[in-house]
Amino acid sequence: MKRLRGLWPFALIALAVLVWNYPVYAVSGSIESASGGKVRVLSSHGSVWAGQMQLGLSDGARVYAIPEALAWHLRLGGDASWLGIEITHPKFVQPLHLGFTGAGITVSSGELRMPAAWLGATGAPFNTIRPEGLLQLSWLEWQSGKSINATLKWLDAQSALASIRPLGEYVITVTGNPDTRLDMTLATNKGPLMLEGSGQWTNGQRFVFNGYASAQERSKDALTGLLSQMGRLEGDRYRLGVF
Repeated sequence: MKRLRGLWPFALIALAVLVWNYPVYAVSGSIESASGGKVRVLSSHGSVWAGQMQLGLSDGARVYAIPEALAWHLRLGGDASWLGIEITHPKFVQPLHLGFTGAGITVSSGELRMPAAWLGATGAPFNTIRPEGLLQLSWLEWQSGKSINATLKWLDAQSALASIRPLGEYVITVTGNPDTRLDMTLATNKGPLMLEGSGQWTNGQRFVFNGYASAQERSKDALTGLLSQMGRLEGDRYRLGVF
């Protein structure tokens, strides 16, 4: 018993180390679980107050490292939050701020820009389509229990399967309350490749999406190979799969 009592200082030190490094240990599993294993944490270091994390994308067989590290910095109080986290990465247009209060979580508005080629590292169908161009993800400020408004644009869209460059510009819009229902729309801003569709996710149910891809008449022959990889032919359009 005396020996056990003498160990309590070491137990407190071990607990303090665990709490101090909590984000390093816990966030890794959360990120991989939330992404279905597509996003992996390759390495991380730092403390609860500040640290860095190297991320990678996985296609199930291989993992591709994302250039440069994601960094975080924690602060107590300020901006009407009990706790705040600032997240930075070169692909963020400005730092991302997360706030935690008695009312829930707040997320600052922001924008993320990354090469569309990164999608190829996540596996099918993107490793076959091999998209190129720029992905621009932007969102408005959000609070727990409120509706979100996010937009994903594929700019200067290209594919290794198509000789036509660029293919066009496309936008996905997501709106709704994550606690109840989210609605998604896919639309074409311009281009010979035409994408359209809509989907819904209701809490407790699986995501349902109906989308189609087609080509302008003068571009059909040049885009047949790409379209056949995007979905199955139904009439003069290809039904997009949900991946």
